[in-house]
Amino acid sequence: MLILPTISCVEEFAAWPRADADRRGSTIRCYTYPLITSSLPKRLPLDRGLAVEAMTLFMRIESEVREARADWNQDRFRRLMRLRPRAVARLRRRWKRLNPTPQVPLGSLRRHYHANLSCYLYESNP
Repeated sequence: MLILPTISCVEEFAAWPRADADRRGSTIRCYTYPLITSSLPKRLPLDRGLAVEAMTLFMRIESEVREARADWNQDRFRRLMRLRPRAVARLRRRWKRLNPTPQVPLGSLRRHYHANLSCYLYESNP
């Protein structure tokens, strides 16, 4: 799980020296506040850590596939879809090795697609 610090941005207004009352400058200052935790995060066992890595990789690829599809970037979409089966195989392999086995099954990770993203959206003119 990715933990991000809190960011607070404040816009400050200041009058410029020797300027009309209408001319004002503004500055945006951002401050970060780190998260304060009472205890250090526990380390996962090696098999669970590897499964988390595989799941994170798979989820990132899925997110990128959705973004490439929304951008109509066919080259990027094809490259991601060629990469996806290896990430799925890695996730299945690491999920299978978990001891004790998770109570939630992994489920089907299949995805059907056609290389041409727009093949079903437009009518073909013979």
